[in-house]
Amino acid sequence: MVVALVVLVLGGLVTDRITRRVRLCRAVTSGRGPVCMLKWPERDGRWRPGRLAKDADGLLTWTPAPRGTEVARPAGLRRTGTREPAWWREAPAVNPSSRILEYDAAGEPLLIAVFVNDFDVMAPILGEV
Repeated sequence: MVVALVVLVLGGLVTDRITRRVRLCRAVTSGRGPVCMLKWPERDGRWRPGRLAKDADGLLTWTPAPRGTEVARPAGLRRTGTREPAWWREAPAVNPSSRILEYDAAGEPLLIAVFVNDFDVMAPILGEV
């Protein structure tokens, strides 16, 4: 009985891992990109869920979820660091196991929270930035 339960749990974990990878690959190849959270502290200061992807011209765009118009990336975007969420600041709003990519956009900070499993998928999307 215990062996059957262990086999079922392991089978479920493997299936979840495989289907997650397939969904991520489809999202990236279709141009949608994986789900992430974006925060412009200088503008509204809240974490907003959405998808970060490249459009047909190769420009980085962010589409808020569940619906909304695409927002083009700000000019002069450059990466300043990668860190884990601070427990007292971002962890209540963002998954504590995610990674936060810090950018500087024309003098104002821009934060992008990405799940650890999606970090390697986001690397080609954000590679040229």
